[in-house]
Amino acid sequence: KAKMINWHRLFGLALADYFTGTGYQVEMEKEVARKRQLLDIVILRAGGGPPLPEPCDGLEHLRPHNLLTYKSGQEALDAWALEELIGHYVNYRKSFAPKAPAADFGLYAVATRRPEALMREVDLQRVQEGVHTVRALSRPITVIVLKDVPTATRNALWALFSFEAERVA
Repeated sequence: KAKMINWHRLFGLALADYFTGTGYQVEMEKEVARKRQLLDIVILRAGGGPPLPEPCDGLEHLRPHNLLTYKSGQEALDAWALEELIGHYVNYRKSFAPKAPAADFGLYAVATRRPEALMREVDLQRVQEGVHTVRALSRPITVIVLKDVPTATRNALWALFSFEAERVA
C-alpha cells in the first residue's frame, strides 16, 4: 500500500525553510479562534411545513441553511462585517453541512441603518427598495436595510427593528 504524501505539511515545511533567517516565522496548523465565534442567526429549513406565505422583503428566496449577521442602530454594517459573515459561512458549512452544495446556503446582512461605509467600499446592487445584493467571490450576500424597506404588513418584523417610533407603532 502506497503512503499518502501530506502535501499541506510538506508545503508548510518548504515555506518554513524558505523564510529561515528572515524576519518572518511560519506556523502550521494554527488554531485561529482564540475566543468563541458566534454567528448571529441561522434560519434552517426543518421539516415539511409550509414556507412563509408572504415573507419580509429580502427573505423571499430562503434556502435550507440561511446565515444572518445583524447590525442594530448602534452598529455599522461594513465590509469587515461581510468578511466575518463569510468566515462564519465557511466554518458553519465545514462543521454542520459539509456535503451540502453551495446552493443550499443563503447569506444575509441585516442592518437597521443605511450602511454608508459599506456603500463606499463595495458595489451594492439594488434588488428592490431596502434590499441589495453584493458578490463576495462566488457567494451572493443579500443586504437588507430595515430603515429603507417599504412600510407594509409583510415587513412588520423589519419595522420593529427600524428604530423609528412611527414604524414600530
